[in-house]
Amino acid sequence: MNFSQTERDFIEEASKYSPGSERRTIDKAEEVKAALKDKNNGTVVDMSEVIFNDLDLSGWDMSGLNLRRATFDHCNLNGTDFHESMMDHVAFYDCDIRNMKLNNCLVRGASFRGNDMEGIDLSGANIYAAVLEDATNQDKVIIDDDTKWYKMRCPEEGPFIAWKCCTELRVVQMLVPADAKRCMATMETGRVSKVKVLSIKSIDETKSWDWAQSTVDPDFYYEVGKWLEPANGFQEDRWKDSSAGIHFFLERQQCVDYQSK
Repeated sequence: MNFSQTERDFIEEASKYSPGSERRTIDKAEEVKAALKDKNNGTVVDMSEVIFNDLDLSGWDMSGLNLRRATFDHCNLNGTDFHESMMDHVAFYDCDIRNMKLNNCLVRGASFRGNDMEGIDLSGANIYAAVLEDATNQDKVIIDDDTKWYKMRCPEEGPFIAWKCCTELRVVQMLVPADAKRCMATMETGRVSKVKVLSIKSIDETKSWDWAQSTVDPDFYYEVGKWLEPANGFQEDRWKDSSAGIHFFLERQQCVDYQSK
């Protein structure tokens, strides 16, 4: 799975980001209406990093805005139309976000944690690295073939090859069998319940080893030819990304880049 330019740009921007001065807070609907007047003149309204507090914006047209790193706190956004807005790193805290229209939005790195997602339209949206953990009704959103990073990237059935990088940058090639449980959230990593270790090599593939040590659990070893199951079990909720299971990448180079960065 190769990253598109939009994911590379997102990762680069996130790595360079540093918070600015004190953020603006809007807690009156009239202030939002005033800002939206410029949208009617063809201007992209910049409301990035704004904190929207305790507002009823249900059903409003908030489309085509720059809302990067904005925060919605205790807001009613039921049916609010954000289509084609820039919403990377947006956070929703204790909001009613049901039936929001996020079609064709950049919603990378956004947090939906703890909110009811029923009816949200993600058609054409890019939700790379978005946090859906501890939300509800994640399976009742609207998606289409152009929705990016909602569907799992790994095969949902059958065996496949996976990769991980251990201590001393030893790269482990693993077979995930057909009967293994597997899941992925909204990034390039996933988790499985069982693997067979096929090979362990150096990054440049000039050296081979019989074993490799986990970077997370120093008592967990990968040994060539052996079947392994995670010592801490397997968390079946796909949205709990950093949880129990054997973590993997689908491409060798991605696990090398992640471990050696």
